[in-house]
Amino acid sequence: MAVCLSTVVGGVMYVMLHKKSMTFFELGHLYISLLMTFVIFSRITTLCFSDEYVVVARNFLEKLHLFFYKDRSEYSMQTHKQVHRIAHLFTMYLVIQMLAGLFLFNVTPMYNNYSAGNYASGGLKGNATYEHALYFSYPFNASGDLKWYIFANILHWFMSYDTATWFCVHDCFLSLMVFHIWGHFKILLYNLENFPRPANRTSFIPDNSNTTLTYEMYTQNEQKNVGVKLGELINYHRDIISFTDKMSEVFGPMLFAYYGFHQASGCLLLLECSQMTAAALTRYLPLTIILFQQLIQLSIIFELIGSISDRLKFAVYGLPWESMDKKNRRTVAFFLMNVQEPVHVKALGLADVGVTSMTAILKTSFSYF
Repeated sequence: MAVCLSTVVGGVMYVMLHKKSMTFFELGHLYISLLMTFVIFSRITTLCFSDEYVVVARNFLEKLHLFFYKDRSEYSMQTHKQVHRIAHLFTMYLVIQMLAGLFLFNVTPMYNNYSAGNYASGGLKGNATYEHALYFSYPFNASGDLKWYIFANILHWFMSYDTATWFCVHDCFLSLMVFHIWGHFKILLYNLENFPRPANRTSFIPDNSNTTLTYEMYTQNEQKNVGVKLGELINYHRDIISFTDKMSEVFGPMLFAYYGFHQASGCLLLLECSQMTAAALTRYLPLTIILFQQLIQLSIIFELIGSISDRLKFAVYGLPWESMDKKNRRTVAFFLMNVQEPVHVKALGLADVGVTSMTAILKTSFSYF
């Protein structure tokens, strides 16, 4: 929290003191850095200081994790292994992506300094200054004195790593929860599609007809088992929805700030790239690709919940309700009523987190290019 506040204050002070002497290229870089800091600040205030976040995280790790469902059936074990493999590969991919972005963000200005001869034994020439990955208002000359430049450069590496981990760790944890919710919906769909049918089947041919009709009806004992089975499926669905709603409530402000960041930073980054100079493309094109890829990646992951939950209404309607008694038919009708709308995580309760919101952000951002 202290590091976040100090970076915000230092960045804002630097902009206020030097904005008249800075080019649009440099100002855009500072604004993007400040936007990232504000996103981290929103995550600290809405998550780390929230007791509800701790409750949701604990419920996921102690109750909803597929590890606790893997022994319920063979398909549950299969789904657990599949989600575990996806989560492992995704985490490794996200770590590699984070390290690559961190490396490019900090090494690019160092390479520019090297190319300009700022690291030569003679020191800086003329009015040349050291280029930084981040700019803050320091009480020392970090742009003209080599020893202070080295100190500031090390500090910028630390701040960049801190920022990258705050971005990626929360995204990773949130994505892992989505993968497990997706796995639970897969298990629920499988149980619905493989619902036990009546053991006895009666076939007969009506008078004056050559058509064979088949009549299926659960026995009295089977009706009791069907009622228990339906209750288990409804409770399972209720648990999934309850956790998803709680997750939307806790992570909604963070996702709202995150989408707002992508809207603003996407416009700024594409505006910077629109200069089409070698310096602008070298500095901002990799960052633009990484941030847009993160937006697309997170939105598609959340869309998994909506797409698979949309299949529930067909699976529930496909239950052999015609073979049930009146009580169980009412239960199926109640279940069918509750699965009509697909499940979505919402950003601050306003917009669905998914492909639709992502498309709107991308359209607006590309209008600035």
